[in-house]
Amino acid sequence: MTKQFSVISILAPVFISLWPSYSLFAQKRQISGKIIALENTSPIHGANLHYEGHKKAITSNFSGEFQFSTEQNFPIKLVTSLVGYENDTTYVKNDRPVLIRLKKDVKRLAETQVYGYQVAAKTQIAQQVNATALTENRNRSLAEVLKNISGVHLLQTGSTINKPIINGLYGNRLAILNDGMKLESQQWGNDHAPEIDVYAANAITVVKGAESLRYGGEALGGAILLSTKPWNKIDSLRGQVSLNGFTNGRGMQSALNLEGITPIAGLKWSFNGNYSKSGNRKTPNYYLNNTGQRIYNLNAAVNYQYKDANFEASYKQYHNEAGILSSTHIGDITSFQERLAYGRPYPSELFGFSYQIDAPRQEVKHEVFQFAYSQRLSDAKTLSIKYAYQNNHRQEYDKRRAGRSAIPSMDMVLRTHALDASYTIEGLNQKFITGLQGQTQVNNNIAGTFNTPLIPNYNAFNIGAYGIYQWQKDRLAYELGARYDFKNFDAAGYDFYGKAYGGDNQFHNLSTNLGLSYTVDNHMTLKSNLGLAWRAPSAQELYSQNVHQSTARYERGDAALKAEKGLKWITSLNIHEQKNFLNIDIYANYINNYIYVKPTEEYVQNLSGTFPIWQYSQNNALLAGIDVQGKYAISEHLDYSANTSFIYARNLDEKNYLPLIPPLSYTHEIAFTTKGKTNWMHDVKFALGQEIYAKQFLTTASMEMAPAPSAYQLINGSISLGSLIGNNKLQTRLLVENIFNSTYKSYTDLFRYYSHGVGRNIQLTINYTF
Repeated sequence: MTKQFSVISILAPVFISLWPSYSLFAQKRQISGKIIALENTSPIHGANLHYEGHKKAITSNFSGEFQFSTEQNFPIKLVTSLVGYENDTTYVKNDRPVLIRLKKDVKRLAETQVYGYQVAAKTQIAQQVNATALTENRNRSLAEVLKNISGVHLLQTGSTINKPIINGLYGNRLAILNDGMKLESQQWGNDHAPEIDVYAANAITVVKGAESLRYGGEALGGAILLSTKPWNKIDSLRGQVSLNGFTNGRGMQSALNLEGITPIAGLKWSFNGNYSKSGNRKTPNYYLNNTGQRIYNLNAAVNYQYKDANFEASYKQYHNEAGILSSTHIGDITSFQERLAYGRPYPSELFGFSYQIDAPRQEVKHEVFQFAYSQRLSDAKTLSIKYAYQNNHRQEYDKRRAGRSAIPSMDMVLRTHALDASYTIEGLNQKFITGLQGQTQVNNNIAGTFNTPLIPNYNAFNIGAYGIYQWQKDRLAYELGARYDFKNFDAAGYDFYGKAYGGDNQFHNLSTNLGLSYTVDNHMTLKSNLGLAWRAPSAQELYSQNVHQSTARYERGDAALKAEKGLKWITSLNIHEQKNFLNIDIYANYINNYIYVKPTEEYVQNLSGTFPIWQYSQNNALLAGIDVQGKYAISEHLDYSANTSFIYARNLDEKNYLPLIPPLSYTHEIAFTTKGKTNWMHDVKFALGQEIYAKQFLTTASMEMAPAPSAYQLINGSISLGSLIGNNKLQTRLLVENIFNSTYKSYTDLFRYYSHGVGRNIQLTINYTF
């Protein structure tokens, strides 16, 4: 005790003497660091940092950097927050600079976007349909879902068949990838809608650049990417039941989505099935005879995760039976010319409403068996292998004598085997992707049609290899890539006179791409992409020589056609601030040997009627334009959104305009949303929109059978009500399209020569999510 006291008595004066100097000369700790986005490592400006003992927030600067001093001891708890990002908590243990990565709040983003938003995918220029818009439009076709994205329009064949147009290009110039594998079907026909079930999609992205580098030769005009729900988001039994009814066509739709886990660790499953039926559509003044439709789809998938390996197997079936407007088949040349002048069915061709589907009609069944394997070999290396077998069976029926209307006049089966392997190496600021893609196709005409096939039988073999290098540091990112493709196309058939035709064609091409992205700050991004792409001519463009019933014309190919080669430059500016955003895309696309079909002054007559002859040709072409899309939050509950696009498309050789280019359009909507005070009125939305389409003045008379239709507008309105039932949600939506029942014709409707567009439609949709 005495000894301890003596030690304290000696040391105490020392501590007392040192205390004043310690307090006086204590050094403040300098804390510094940088805040970046987890997805693309771009600096984040305006993020707020808080730490204990300091009431005022510290804000990151233009470069995402921050610095402050404190007397607190380590570790220091830092909480970082910013609207649109998840909060981050970081513990600073020493005075070294700290790097904070913020992850985007995907749920919050989905709630704050109306139509689409820019996808932060390095230099790729793309827009994605948000979750709300996708849920509201699952009952529609793929093209109708995408049309609210600026730069996307509809190519229609009457009221039931449509396909997307992106920046003026469509058909085989657009690659459609479903769960990473390209859709392979008879997309060469303008009347052939993509065999895609929107109900099965969790996300849909439109890529506007020339994307041959990633997706092969049929991505000259861009790509559409569909993906199902990520497997790591499935953790229990969940599902959705959807019911939909609409007045125009007196149609109904039903759908069931289910997903869940199994007793086996890592094994999950999903299922989707839907059915729809409708009858004759109606314009404001008359029914469109034989325009009924029946669709039923089935999708099932399983996934197994074992350590760093992932295995997936899926099956998709799409079945569509659609009637073709019967008044497009006309008796003789004089009657045909009179019909063009009249512009609609004669009174004798109007039979009222019916669910009956007669000839002319088409029936398509598409099946996909797909298998995928991915393996994370290390923290930086990933291997992915995908295989798909697709079977596409297309039948087209025509009005025929001697009881042959029940026998298809065109009956084709396309079988495709495709393999896609990629290897990815990731570094701190860079990534290298290399891949190999191979494909074999066999297309056969089924015997027994008693008709000369529109296109010959053919075998095709494709192989492509590519490499992509991505680099990013701070605000700048760039991408360089190259791809080599080889295609062998061997066709053989007999014409109406029994003469053999066809040949063995070989195509090869080198595609390149350069992309740049500059993040001005976390509210503004500038991207630019320059891509060299190509596309080989299809069987129809090379060899068709018969009546194509669904388009009501005789199509004549040209075996001397060469491959298209395009150079597309596109630049995009994206600005976003909380709920507000503005996206501007400017592009120019030069296409060497652009292939198109144009009318001649010739006609062909057979037992089905009189049909104009359309000839495939090619010239050098230039397509340039601008797409603008944005949204502005007027108040907490009131939003205004709009998009517009303009395309200038010129045939450089013949010095005239290209056909089937969408006119200037402007679409806008004002929406009021609010939260209710009861579970039965949990959320409410009122929306009123207007679609405005100008007359297409940039046309050439020799490319049209009749002048372009007049400008028109459509007014649409909707009311949505969300109700909570326990932990489940009931969503009810009433939509009225073409409220004032306006009469109009769309320039990009192949049947505008024969009829008007559909009139008012009232639609009720009920979704129950559990």
